[in-house]
Amino acid sequence: MNSPETFAHKHTSLNALWSALLLEELWRLGVRHCCIAPGSRSAPLTLAAAEQNKLIKHTHFDERGLGYFALGLAKTSKTPVIIITTSGTAVANLYPAIIEARQSHVPLIALTADRPPELINCGANQAIDQQGIFGRYPGNILNLPTPSEDIPARWLLSSIDQAFTTSCSEYLPLHINCMFREPLYPFSDHDFSHYLAPLSHDWLYHTEACTRYQKNSLTILPDTNRPEIPLQPLTTDTIKKMAGDCGIIVVGRMAPGTDRQAVIRLAKTLGWPVIADIQSQIHSSPETLAHSDCLLNNPDGIKRLTQAKHIIQLGGFLLSKSLMRFLNTHCWEHYLFIDDTSSKLDPGHWQTHRIIGSVAQIGNQLSATLEHHISEQDEKSEKTNKYLWLQQLRKYSHQVSSFCIAELKNSSQLSQAWISLTLPGMLPDSATLFLGNSLPVRLFDLYAENTQCSVLTNRGTSGIDGLLATAAGCATGMTDSSSPLVTVIGDTSFLYDLNSLSLMRTVRRPVIIVLLNNDGGEIFRLLPLGKAAHQVTQYFQIPHGLDGFHAASMFGLSYHCVKDQREFCNTITQALTFNSCSIIEVKTPAGQAAKQIRETIRQAGEK
Repeated sequence: MNSPETFAHKHTSLNALWSALLLEELWRLGVRHCCIAPGSRSAPLTLAAAEQNKLIKHTHFDERGLGYFALGLAKTSKTPVIIITTSGTAVANLYPAIIEARQSHVPLIALTADRPPELINCGANQAIDQQGIFGRYPGNILNLPTPSEDIPARWLLSSIDQAFTTSCSEYLPLHINCMFREPLYPFSDHDFSHYLAPLSHDWLYHTEACTRYQKNSLTILPDTNRPEIPLQPLTTDTIKKMAGDCGIIVVGRMAPGTDRQAVIRLAKTLGWPVIADIQSQIHSSPETLAHSDCLLNNPDGIKRLTQAKHIIQLGGFLLSKSLMRFLNTHCWEHYLFIDDTSSKLDPGHWQTHRIIGSVAQIGNQLSATLEHHISEQDEKSEKTNKYLWLQQLRKYSHQVSSFCIAELKNSSQLSQAWISLTLPGMLPDSATLFLGNSLPVRLFDLYAENTQCSVLTNRGTSGIDGLLATAAGCATGMTDSSSPLVTVIGDTSFLYDLNSLSLMRTVRRPVIIVLLNNDGGEIFRLLPLGKAAHQVTQYFQIPHGLDGFHAASMFGLSYHCVKDQREFCNTITQALTFNSCSIIEVKTPAGQAAKQIRETIRQAGEK
C-alpha cells in the first residue's frame, strides 16, 4: 500500500476507495493472486487491483474458464484466490467453479460487481438478482451496500475479516457482492483523509488485518506449522483395541505435499494393508496393494479382505466403485475417518469415529501411541494371525494383479490403458499429473504404476467442465518453475473447455496435454444401460469426428498426433524439455478402452 498520506489522496471516488480497501485487506489476509474478467461495472475493482502491486494478476475473457483457472491456482499456490467479474450472467458463469470449490474444499473468493438497489428488478440493463446467486455453496456471503461515507471504513474491513475467517479459513469459497453506482471510472482525485481518520492510528500504518482472528492458518494444506492437538482418550483407547486385529487402511484424496511417510508409518505399525486411491499421493508405494481393483473384483480376494474387522480411512473422495461397494457391504467394528475438513464424507454411513485435522499429524500421533502400546505386548501372540494374514493377502494380491496386467504390459498396441500404465513412470518426481474426469482418472486408478509425482483432480463434483482451465491454473500456481505439469483429458472434456487453451499460452513451464480421443463419451460403454444399450452411440457417446489439430493451431500451441508406443514415449520426453504447452493426441477406436477395462475385471474374477 502507498504511504497513508498518499493513500488518502489518490482515490477519485468512494467506489475506488472501497475497492482499494477491500483488496488491501484480502492481501493482508493471505491472498496473493487475483483473476480478472473484463467488464464495466467491475471497473472500480479491476482498477484497484491494477494499482495493487502486491497482488499477482491474471486475466481471461471467459468467466467460466477463469473460475476454474482460479480453482487450479488455489490448489497449487495453497492460498485463496480472488475472481473479479462484472454484473449479470458474468457472475452466473462462476457457479460451476464455486460448486467444485465447495465440494473439494478449495477457498475461492468471488468478488462480483453489482448494480445499485434502484436498478434491480426494474428492467435495467445487465442487472440481475445476484445476492445469494450461488445458493448454499459459499462458506459465507458478504453483500456490500453501495459505498457511502456514512458507513465507516472499519466496518468494511472488519466485515471482510469475519466473512473470510468463516469461509476461506475453513477451505470454503466466499462470495463478496459489491454494489456500485456511477461514476465507475476515475476522473479527479479526492481527499478522503477525514473518512480514513479512524484508521490512522493502526491500520494505515501496519500490514495486519483490521480484525485478527486467532485461527489464522490460510494454507489449503496446513500439514506444517500447525500446533499438534492431543488425541482424545476415546480415540487412543479405540486404536489400541483395533491394533491387535486385522484391519485395512484406505487412503483417499490427499494433497500434494502431505507427508507420505506418516501414512506408511501407520500401516507398518499396525501391520495392515493399504488400499490407495490414485489421488492419495502414495498410489505406487510398496506398502499398497497394487491394482487393488483387481483384488476387489476377485471372489477369493474379497474373502481374504473381509477377515479385517476395522477400517482407517485417510482422506475422502474415493474413486473406485469396487472399493466403495466393498466398504459399504461389510459390517465394520470400527471405521475411523481422518480428514482436514468437517464436511461429511461418508456415502455409506459406516464411520464410527471421525477425527478432523492434518492427516499427517494425526497419523504420526496414532503411530506413536501404537508403537508404545505394541512394544508392551507379547509380540508372538499379538502378531501371529494378523501378520500371517497380511503376508498371504499381499502375496495373493500380487498374483491376481500380475495376472490381470500381464497382457497389457506385453502389448505393443498404443491404447489408453497402456498410457495409464506407463505414463506415470515417464515423469520426474517433481511433476504434477492432473487427471481429467470420466474415463481418464478411472483408467489411471486401475492401471497406473510408478506414480511418484503429485496427482491432482477435480473430484468435488467430478464434472468434465473446466478441466483445461483448472490445469492451466495448477501450472501457473506451481512454485518450482521447472517442474512439468501433465494433464490427461478425454476428447469430450477437451471440446467442452476449448477456449481455455488460451490460458495455456502464457504458462512458462513444461505443460503437456495428453488428449485421449476415442470420438465421444467412452465411459457410457461401461455403464449398465440395460435395454437402452442400442442408444449409447447416438445419445450418450455422441461421436463428433473432431481432433485437436486446428484448436492447437488457433491458440499457437505445439501439436503432435502419435501413432504408436515409441512415438508416444519420444514425444513425451521431448515435450518435457519445452517451457511451453504441447498437445499430444492419441486416437483410439471407440469401445477399445471400455473393452480393456471389462476384460481386466473379468480376468480378476476368474483368477
